[in-house]
Amino acid sequence: MRGRSRRRAAVAALALLAGVASVPFPTFAQSSAQAAVPAGAPLTIGIANLGPHPSLAMTIQGFKDEMAKEGYVDGKNVTYAYSDANFTQALMPQMFSQIMAKRPALVLTVTTSVSQVARSAVTDPHVPLVFTEVTDPVAAGLTPDWKHGSDRFTGSSDLQDFDAVLAFAKKLLPGVKSFGALYNPGEANDVVTTHALEAAAKRAGLVFKPVSVDSVNDITQRAQMLDGVGFVYITGSNLVQSAIPAVAASMQRMKIPVISSETEAIKKGMATASYAVSLQSVGANAARQAVRVLKGEKTTALPVLTPAKSDYVTQISRSQFAKIGLSVPKSFEDCQCFID
Repeated sequence: MRGRSRRRAAVAALALLAGVASVPFPTFAQSSAQAAVPAGAPLTIGIANLGPHPSLAMTIQGFKDEMAKEGYVDGKNVTYAYSDANFTQALMPQMFSQIMAKRPALVLTVTTSVSQVARSAVTDPHVPLVFTEVTDPVAAGLTPDWKHGSDRFTGSSDLQDFDAVLAFAKKLLPGVKSFGALYNPGEANDVVTTHALEAAAKRAGLVFKPVSVDSVNDITQRAQMLDGVGFVYITGSNLVQSAIPAVAASMQRMKIPVISSETEAIKKGMATASYAVSLQSVGANAARQAVRVLKGEKTTALPVLTPAKSDYVTQISRSQFAKIGLSVPKSFEDCQCFID
């Protein structure tokens, strides 16, 4: 009897173990994007940013504002898990680890370099990725083309209409024949932008002088190579954007107008004018993509969103014109775009 009891107990134990073994242990994938969120618990959205910068902050705020309009309200039914790499490539894996520890349903990646690292750093295939502040996601290897996302990515581009930018510059600076720009040859966005500017310059009948910069420490020296151009165009280059004060100071010494591709430099006296895509609108476009993904659409079915004409903002600084000995053309008198 005791032998049969032991055998029956052993069989029961094995059956119990088999039952337990048939129930999958929770995995990171199941507890992140695909797991059921407890009733009343807010959804977590990760934000991976290159570093603290006013322009990037504006894009993120545009994302949050648009998410709120879509019903995803911070502190109510959504929480944001933010982390940045302090502009340091080596810190990106740590940044993503901190975000993924919060088990986000989706991650917003800000800038091209952050988005490229995300593909390997976010190992959970169930967590969709939405990029923003990426100029050319195809060249960066994030999407197969502009009409489709990839298996992990979709998002919003900040690609400028360079034909429109140069038309604005020629109107603002009558008789201008050339312009220059600083770029980082090691950054995909910069290379794409430089090629696009070269093509646009030919169509506009302008001579374009690109000057490569490998380090922030080289900015001041390389900026001197732009002496003699009709104006300098500040692109969205992360490296150049981080050193705008140095670029602006160099251009003021050489009496060269600066046209900025973003909206904040001119407010700080570091640009003569700007014809730029509103960074809030770039973030808002990313939010529209995120909402569709959160509602179940596949990233592969979503085309990359690019800025519309209504997303552009024109700003002109009279004081900066005066500092370099120029005056604003009368054709702009009624533009309602002056900041001073």
